[in-house]
Amino acid sequence: MSLVKAIKRLEYANFLIRNKATGDLATFARKMSISKRSMADILSQMREMGATILFDRTRKTYYYPEAGEFCISKFMRYGEVLSREGIATIGKPEELCFSPTAIFVLCKD
Repeated sequence: MSLVKAIKRLEYANFLIRNKATGDLATFARKMSISKRSMADILSQMREMGATILFDRTRKTYYYPEAGEFCISKFMRYGEVLSREGIATIGKPEELCFSPTAIFVLCKD
């Protein structure tokens, strides 16, 4: 599988978990168009990356019990100024990841 495809899958899984719209493992796998085993592997990998992911048996959905999110981004050149369109491809400004050596400056109105 290509890296881009793996990132897109992780982004979509993150989106479904954040919105508590996963369903049980079989439903989650079906929404992701993968097998249950592959879905379980993705959840395991997300946990290895530091995410706490729980399952609510009453609502039948996976969820994050704490505020947080994966920051999956694109390659940014140091000193690059993001346009509004560039920000939209990454996410909301308040969700951007910052590195100690790169500064992302939002454009003015």
